[in-house]
Amino acid sequence: MHTKIYVFPGEIDSVIVKKLLQRHNSVYNRVVEPSGEMIERYKSLVREDTSLGAVKFDWRQQTVEEYFMTKDDTKFHLIHAIHVLYHVEDLHATLRNMWEQLADGGYMFVAMESEENGWAKLWHKLTETFVQGDRLKTSLRHSGDVKQCLDAMDISYVTSEYETSVNVTECVKEDSETGSLLLDFLAQTPDMYNEPEIKSLALEHIRGNCSVIDDKSLLQSIEEIIVAFKRG
Repeated sequence: MHTKIYVFPGEIDSVIVKKLLQRHNSVYNRVVEPSGEMIERYKSLVREDTSLGAVKFDWRQQTVEEYFMTKDDTKFHLIHAIHVLYHVEDLHATLRNMWEQLADGGYMFVAMESEENGWAKLWHKLTETFVQGDRLKTSLRHSGDVKQCLDAMDISYVTSEYETSVNVTECVKEDSETGSLLLDFLAQTPDMYNEPEIKSLALEHIRGNCSVIDDKSLLQSIEEIIVAFKRG
């Protein structure tokens, strides 16, 4: 049996493809990624992994918006986006376009940070204080936003959560380059240390919401998996 998928690439992609190869003789894998560097990393991984020989890769160096403008009629049995929908221009439109390219009997698989975790609560705090306009126009999005979009499109889904923690000890240290980069990542704000008001609010939130275990400051992280099945 042959199956078709397209993905927004990340480390988990090859794992998913290998699982599919346990049930299908071949896989057509369309990869949509605007970064040439990320595509080259994925290609290098593919070249080194001989178990992926039955996979035909179709590399598309495009943004999501550019990709959907091509009006391709190909239908896919699996479409997944793992921790990438923070950065698309229009979350609702992207999910709608993904759903339209899904074949009957296919699955759409999305992973996002949960609205219940420490990161999302930080994003809401930053949004309330600094963001003008619609939060969904920024990268400060979470799984709750995805579910709200699916509900609006009357698409049913199931969810699962995976809880872990992020070591944010370096964030609260003065002059820590590692802490600076991590704080930028957590708050989705580049060069945080050049934004003293944002930095102060972010650190206040982290200190007030992290747990200290064995001298390590840990911020809760909950990843939510959302899976929608398209009935014929």
